Amino acid sequence: MNNLVKEIKSLSVLILAILFLKETVVELYIVPTSSMEKNILRGDMLIGSRYIYGMKVPQKIWVPFTAISLPTFLPDYRFPAFKEVERGDVVVFEYPRDNVYKYVKRCIGLPGDKVRIDNRTVFVNDKEYLLPDGGQFSSENPTSETYLDENIFMNLGNKDNLKELIIPKKGDTYNINEEMNWELILPLLLFEGNKVELVFNDQKLTFTNEDPYDLYRRTGDRAVFNDFVPLPNASLINPWMSLMKKEYLKYIKINDLNIQEIDTYTLKQNYYWMMGDNRDNSEDSRFWGFVPESHILGQPIITWFSIDFESYLPRLSRIGNVPN
Repeated sequence: MNNLVKEIKSLSVLILAILFLKETVVELYIVPTSSMEKNILRGDMLIGSRYIYGMKVPQKIWVPFTAISLPTFLPDYRFPAFKEVERGDVVVFEYPRDNVYKYVKRCIGLPGDKVRIDNRTVFVNDKEYLLPDGGQFSSENPTSETYLDENIFMNLGNKDNLKELIIPKKGDTYNINEEMNWELILPLLLFEGNKVELVFNDQKLTFTNEDPYDLYRRTGDRAVFNDFVPLPNASLINPWMSLMKKEYLKYIKINDLNIQEIDTYTLKQNYYWMMGDNRDNSEDSRFWGFVPESHILGQPIITWFSIDFESYLPRLSRIGNVPN
């Protein structure tokens, strides 16, 4: 019996060590969408480096291919990077609106860059950013520049025509007042760990960057909507929800301080703009905005296996492919 207990303990320690390495050094990813085709295909299984951009001390250890995690109670720290994220890098990161999801996209904009899209052409700092080799559009004609897509980040246009924006960078200072662009500033405050609340008529709503539709997409449980406005007894609200209006800004509290008591806020980290190579079939920064540095995980290194999700047959020719 004692030997069995020892074996179980040894096996448990080994499993935890493997999971810890998975969270800090290397990671395995299964690509669920076609957003990076033709460079990365749906069904590709990637080995990713977790240390290239600076290894993060894991706050949770995730059980592979599940949404189950165990807290580590370790300090929040990122080790020095071997390299900084560069424009054009293929990056693995936590999806900003549900960090259980791991996304793979291409970095288009760096901190401080100006980005705009004119008739499908991406401009970074007023210079054309060419579509990467293997990048594609699935539709023949671009969306009209007069069409305003309500799903686009900050209502800046549509997927083929986007008004110019500046990517936030560490040290940027924003005015905090009743005239601020809340769809820009409130998500940044939340990414940086601030508590933001809307307190009005004895009702308190807490702002969150977790989107109930993304939570439902992952869990299939409609109960996730119960916590969000406009349902009765809701406690959560997203900054981009249509129910949030300018006239409500005066009721906002940040870290328990009324908005009238705060003048400015200075960013503590950098942010990035990510887009898929398959531009007509990619939900990316055009739809949900910036990726904070804290969400950057690493870089895919090589495809170790691939399955065609239509036929469920292996694609052996993909083995060894290096994402670029």
